[in-house]
Amino acid sequence: MNNPKLTSFQEVIRLLTKYNFKCKKRLGQNFLIDQNILQIIINSLKLNKEDCILEIGTGMGTLTSALSPLVRQVISIEKDKKLDPLLKESLSPYNNIEIIFEDIMDVNLINFFEKNRKKGIKIEKIVGNLPYYISLPLIRQILELNKYLKFAVFLVQKEVGERLMAKAGDKNYGIISLIAQYYSQPQKVHTVSSTVFYPQPKVNSMIIRLDIYEKLPVQVGNKKLFLNIIRASFQQRRKRLINSLSNYFQREIAKPAIESILNEIGIDKNRRGETLSIKEFAKLSKAMEEKLCK
Repeated sequence: MNNPKLTSFQEVIRLLTKYNFKCKKRLGQNFLIDQNILQIIINSLKLNKEDCILEIGTGMGTLTSALSPLVRQVISIEKDKKLDPLLKESLSPYNNIEIIFEDIMDVNLINFFEKNRKKGIKIEKIVGNLPYYISLPLIRQILELNKYLKFAVFLVQKEVGERLMAKAGDKNYGIISLIAQYYSQPQKVHTVSSTVFYPQPKVNSMIIRLDIYEKLPVQVGNKKLFLNIIRASFQQRRKRLINSLSNYFQREIAKPAIESILNEIGIDKNRRGETLSIKEFAKLSKAMEEKLCK
């Protein structure tokens, strides 16, 4: 059983006071204090006793302690070393938790997964309450670990969740939408009010689940080119596709050649990048790769 006290406002204040811990806004330290939301996160992970879970952001150990009795092992990465004495108390009843005090953005995640696999620890699920300032670059890094993962469940700012799920033509549609949907199927689990955190953030949040594809939904050939085409198309959102692409690729391929490619694959050169679906970007990528290889 998890430590239910950690979702009690009184217990949170007691621990913070006892260890003279001040929540840092710059680190996005808004601790979850709601048992219902905690349970929704846990249910969305579809846990079994053999699971080894990677948690990003231990915080006060609320989710960490809830996961511990349900899985083989929890490895939790926490940036703030000042939480160490508090966590020693809050997680003292549990013997299958490893806390690593490091900035997740500095961790070589491929090495991390490979080293754990050599030790017989196969991590296929990731969970975390992500601070806004790292959520998008971190989610991108995690998606690129697709060969190791089955899915990830994150508590993120609502706006981030909307961007991950956005479709072509939507105002939230952008580079991260396409990257997320190339590697996974993002789906909203639950919208979360600011009242379930201490201290309360000024925005609402979302629990989002990213089901990582075993087989990618589109074949793009050269992945780097595919991502560069997406980047070029969104750099100046109001530009026509022909101008965005010819500006970005001017050293590699002439504007008339790009126009010819767009005609061949049936994409109007006057469209804007944000109207193209992931399948259209894949089609464009393959056609441009053929032209560049000639």
